Parts: sequence; C-alpha cells; structure tokens
Amino acid sequence: MSEPVGMIITILVNIALFGLANYFAIKHSVQNVKKRIAAGIIFLLCTPAVFFITLYIGALWDDSGWGAGIVTVIASGLYILNGLGMLLSSIHIHFSKT
Repeated sequence: MSEPVGMIITILVNIALFGLANYFAIKHSVQNVKKRIAAGIIFLLCTPAVFFITLYIGALWDDSGWGAGIVTVIASGLYILNGLGMLLSSIHIHFSKT
C-alpha cells in the first residue's frame, strides 16, 4: 500500500472511532454528571489502546516509522485532551450544582 493511501485510511479510522466514541459518551451521559465523569475516565483509560492500534495500523504502510509515530502521537493526544475536557467539565458541573 502506498504511503498517502495508508495515511488517509489511518486518519479516517481515527476520525470515525473518535466521533463514535464521543457520540456514545455524550448520548448516554446527557443528564447524569456521574456517567459523564465515568465517560471521561473511560476515555483516559482507552488512550493506550488507541495509541497502540494506531501505531500498528500506521506501521503497516510506513516503512521508516516517522509518519506512523507522528499520526499516533497526534491521535493519542486528541483522545487524552478529549477525556480530560470531558472529565474536568463534568467535575466542574458536579461541584457547581452542590
């Protein structure tokens, strides 16, 4: 597989996974702050799995490893920031209600 096609497939898989995870996390925790806190923690705990899956998929198309590493770090960073944002916003909502 050529490098541009592999990179596009890897990025599309990450976008789809990120979008679906956010959709289900927000859908199931709209009215319940404790569920949103749990969703943020689950996002943070799933980040290593996303890191290694993205690295493996990227290593299939990238021979040198630099492109796969950069895409992996960016995708994992987005998952970490999303989990922290969800967790911190839900903690803020929880403490401002009480």
